Amino acid sequence: MHLWQDGLLALLAAIGLSSLLWAAVRPLFRERPLRGRGEALALVPARGDGTGLEETVRYLTALGREEGCFDAILLADCGLTEEGRRAAELLARDSRMVIFCGREDLPGLLEGRCPSPDP
Repeated sequence: MHLWQDGLLALLAAIGLSSLLWAAVRPLFRERPLRGRGEALALVPARGDGTGLEETVRYLTALGREEGCFDAILLADCGLTEEGRRAAELLARDSRMVIFCGREDLPGLLEGRCPSPDP
């Protein structure tokens, strides 16, 4: 019975040690994200009452910070209710990375006239 327990303990120790080693070495092999693109946006069409909007923004914020694939998240009003509009405005106010474009701003989006995030 002790042989089985020793083997299991050795396996778990090897897995833990390899995980720690990989966590230390992984940044050396990862491609560094490109910073300062300025033109790359994550476009989120916001509809309805904004259900799931906060989770989407949190995920994209983390992705943008970790991977550097975009600098801002654009929440576009594509039929938000009053409650959904308030939620989107709160998300934009809480994060410098989030921009909320209302219905009146959407035509200007194609021409690049939407407001940029605060530096």
